[in-house]
Amino acid sequence: MAELPVLAVYEDRNYEPAWHRHVRHAVRSIILRGRTVAMVKSETKGFYQFPGGGIQPGESHEQALIRETLEETGLTVIPGTSRPLGIVREVRASQFAPETIFDQTSYYYFADAEEELGKQVLDDYEREQGYTLEWVDMEKARAVNLELCRTHSYKSRFVLREAEILSLLLEGNPG
Repeated sequence: MAELPVLAVYEDRNYEPAWHRHVRHAVRSIILRGRTVAMVKSETKGFYQFPGGGIQPGESHEQALIRETLEETGLTVIPGTSRPLGIVREVRASQFAPETIFDQTSYYYFADAEEELGKQVLDDYEREQGYTLEWVDMEKARAVNLELCRTHSYKSRFVLREAEILSLLLEGNPG
């Protein structure tokens, strides 16, 4: 795969270098319709995030993008339409495992989706957080996420990460 531009790096340095490192690769889809974007909204927490998730062993980026987008939103990404935007890297102490470094690279792709919605297949935590598909104005989604970053202490930077990707899209600088 060709080297993708690095859009952002979040390095918290809140860990010891000798700790075990958990490396995770994930894909995120950017599906646009005018100035609206398909995003997952958490009805319980209020944040917006791009559909996506972890790449499974043996899975291509496109296969993961199609699977994760369908599971979280019910949207079917049209094969062959994904176009890379870039990557975001996050390195910090794990929230879930003591003495573990969480090292995640998220690969962002523009993609086209079919109009018809399929059925969401949510994980338990996604269902508990009320994940729903929302076609949202990019400025609104960014403003909501930035306000949540300002008023809440999220242990993960994903809310800010998504706001910054929305800023790039709004500025017309997609990598």
